[in-house]
Amino acid sequence: MEEEAVRQVFFSAHHPGGRSKSAIAGTALVRPIGFCMLPVMISALVSMLQGYAALPFLTIGFPIAAGCALVWTWIRIRGEMCEVHIHGGSVAFRSLFEAALPTSKLNWKRVIHAELEGSHADVTLGLSTYRFDQANWPEWTTVVRALAQASTER
Repeated sequence: MEEEAVRQVFFSAHHPGGRSKSAIAGTALVRPIGFCMLPVMISALVSMLQGYAALPFLTIGFPIAAGCALVWTWIRIRGEMCEVHIHGGSVAFRSLFEAALPTSKLNWKRVIHAELEGSHADVTLGLSTYRFDQANWPEWTTVVRALAQASTER
């Protein structure tokens, strides 16, 4: 009788932990909006100090900066993996956005290649390669060992 493969689940340090999608997006938007608004604010300050009107910088620059920050945040929360499910040789990842809705369906894929390089690991599933940084995963050695084992099982 064959032994049933154990299902393992690992969470990153950035896992939402029950927070809603809007809370995750709002939290992730803080740094990009600050970074994108910095040139707008500097331009407005310089124009005011020189005696020119600052309003055009703000009325044109703010929507552009806000749009860039929203796109940046959307790409980040959809691309940052924060949950790993391993069952035998199959692995399923959940991004920050997907982990906010735990009932979302897992997309199981076979691990093609898993490689540990210093403080990060590169995992290839199908045609996609994902990078996992050691600083983001509290159970780093267990995660890497489980991914390496999943890559050897066929």
